[in-house]
Amino acid sequence: MSSFFYNQPIAHRFGKALIGSIESGEWKRIEIAVAWVRRSGTKHVKPCLSNFLSAGGIAKFTVGIDIENTSKEGIEDLLELQDIGDSESYIYHNEANATFHPKVYLLQNETRARLIVGSNNITEAGLYVNTEAGLQLNAASNDPLIVEVREALASWRDISIGFVKRLDRILLRDLVALGYVMPETTLRGRRRQSESEAKAKRSRTKQSLFQSLNITVPPTPSPLITQEQIAGTVLLMRVRRASETARRTQVQIPIRVIRTKFFEGITEIVSAHDGRSHTIITASARGLINTMKVELPEIDPMTDPVVRLERTATAIVYQTFDANSVLGRPIMDALRKGIEFDPPVTFLTTPQEPQRATWWRFI
Repeated sequence: MSSFFYNQPIAHRFGKALIGSIESGEWKRIEIAVAWVRRSGTKHVKPCLSNFLSAGGIAKFTVGIDIENTSKEGIEDLLELQDIGDSESYIYHNEANATFHPKVYLLQNETRARLIVGSNNITEAGLYVNTEAGLQLNAASNDPLIVEVREALASWRDISIGFVKRLDRILLRDLVALGYVMPETTLRGRRRQSESEAKAKRSRTKQSLFQSLNITVPPTPSPLITQEQIAGTVLLMRVRRASETARRTQVQIPIRVIRTKFFEGITEIVSAHDGRSHTIITASARGLINTMKVELPEIDPMTDPVVRLERTATAIVYQTFDANSVLGRPIMDALRKGIEFDPPVTFLTTPQEPQRATWWRFI
C-alpha cells in the first residue's frame, strides 16, 4: 500500500490530480460521496467523466444537499452523466439536524484501487481554491480497508433506509420546488450579501485580522499538465541562487520554463509578501539567450528556497519559503513526488546533479 497527502492550494490542486486519475485509463469504476456539488465544480470534471463513461466506465455518486451548498445546476450535470453511460446518482438527506458531510473518492479496476479521503467537495473552491487536505491510498482492490470503504459507499446509496433517493428528473423537480436546492445565482447572491455585510462591519471598524491572497483556478475544461495552460496554473520551483555570496537574492529561471505559455506576455513577477514587482532579465552567453534572471529579495536569509508562482489573468504572483519550513516542506515534497510519476511531472535542469539543479513542476 502506498500513500500520498494532498495539501491544497500550497502544493497541490486536487482537481488536477482527480482529473489526471480519471483520464489515466487505469480505472474501470468510480464511486464518489461528497457533501456538496455545484456546476462550478462539475464543469471541470464533467468532460473527463463523460469520456470515462463513453469508454465503458461505471460511476456512482452520492451527494448531500445540506446547508444550502449543493446547487440545482450541479445536480443537473449529474443527471446528464446518467444519459451518457453507466452512471447512477443518489441524494442523501436527514430531515433532522444531521449533515451528510463525507468526501470520499474511490477508483478501482479488477486488481487495484485508489482511495482518497479528505475535505474536497465537487465545487470549484473545493477542487482548486480552498485550503483543503486529503489522503490518497493505493492498494489492492481486495484489501480489507478498500472492502470496508466500498461497503460504506454502498450504504450511502441504500434507498431502503429512507435517507437516500435515486436521482431522476422528478426528484430534481421536487428538490427545487420544496427548496432543498436552489439555482447557483440565488446561492451566489446570498453569499455575496453575507460577505458584503461582514466587510462593511470591518470597514467601519477599520480592522482586518488576516492577510488577503486571491487564488485563481484553471481554465475550463481543465486539461492535464501541459504548456498550454495559462491563468489558474501554479508553478512550483526549487530555485538556485546566482551566487551564495554576491547575489544571494538573484535566481535563474530555465529558458524551457520561460518559453511555456505560463510566462507568455509576462515581463515581471509580483511578490505576494509585499506587492512589489520584479523584472525578469534576459541573460545571454556567446550571443544566445540561455536563461532568465529575477530578484527575489525574500530568499536572502533562506537556506534552500522554494517558490510557488501562480498565474492570474494579468500577472504572476509568487511566494517564497525555505524548503525546511512548515510551508516549504509540502512544496518540496510535491516536487520530489513528481519525479516518481510515470511519466515524471517534475523536471530538473541537471538531473545528474539534483542538489545543484533548478527543479520545477506545474500543478
